Amino acid sequence: MTETQAAERIDRLLDAIELIKLGKRRDAVTLLKALIREDSDFEDAWLWMSVAVDSIDQSVICLDNVLRINPNNAYAAGALYRLRASEMAMQRRRARYRLYRDIALILFAGVFGLTLCMIVVQIFMWSSAL
Repeated sequence: MTETQAAERIDRLLDAIELIKLGKRRDAVTLLKALIREDSDFEDAWLWMSVAVDSIDQSVICLDNVLRINPNNAYAAGALYRLRASEMAMQRRRARYRLYRDIALILFAGVFGLTLCMIVVQIFMWSSAL
């Protein structure tokens, strides 16, 4: 890659960063995709793509690519840790709610079963009294 090509590539990356800051993420994604298509190991393009994309899953993919290229990238490692930590917290919260639901169902079934037994006993006692 010539010096001119490298400078042009950096200019396009800076344009994409400016678009992100202006809230024009879709335009930034288009520009970043082109940069990544030209060089799939363009670490900074992947890093900024992780900011520009719409979903957490897409951000994780981008950050994984940054770490594939440079395992020592602290920004990507930190961002990936924060994304996965919030995802794990959500999974723990869901598991806790499922546990509460299961306990409530067991208690409801127990109360229902006890009530049904009491009704059957009452019917039996009433019928034997006749």
